[in-house]
Amino acid sequence: MKSSEKAYQYFLDNPGAKVSGVAKRHGLSLAYAYKLRDKARGGKAASIVKKPLPTPPNPNAGLVNNLLEARSTYGAFRDTARLAQALKRAMADHAQDFGTTFADDQWEALEMIATKISRIINGDPEKEDSWDDIAGYATLVADRMRGVIR
Repeated sequence: MKSSEKAYQYFLDNPGAKVSGVAKRHGLSLAYAYKLRDKARGGKAASIVKKPLPTPPNPNAGLVNNLLEARSTYGAFRDTARLAQALKRAMADHAQDFGTTFADDQWEALEMIATKISRIINGDPEKEDSWDDIAGYATLVADRMRGVIR
């Protein structure tokens, strides 16, 4: 039985299992382990109802709100996050299926590029900075592979 099948069965038998522990135990990426857990739960992430904690006063609330307003060009955070996570899961699944491994900087660049892609799709595709960022992350990895460390 493959490690992914064992992990899936473990999630079926232990629905409350910690995803990070199962991923580590079975040598799977965290994203792939989350996918297996969701599949074991019937394809839906578990909804956890928590009592909201009282919100302490935030002396930086105005600053935070200004920052969030400036980020509105990326679209709604929830929509952007949903697409970014779907892209990252797809990348992790594909890498897992093909047994491809990456250096930390390569994988981080790929994940950051996925985030930038989701911001472009959900927000303003004319925002040049987003396109520059994608080129920048790719350049950092390519430069490191050429011996130029930044």
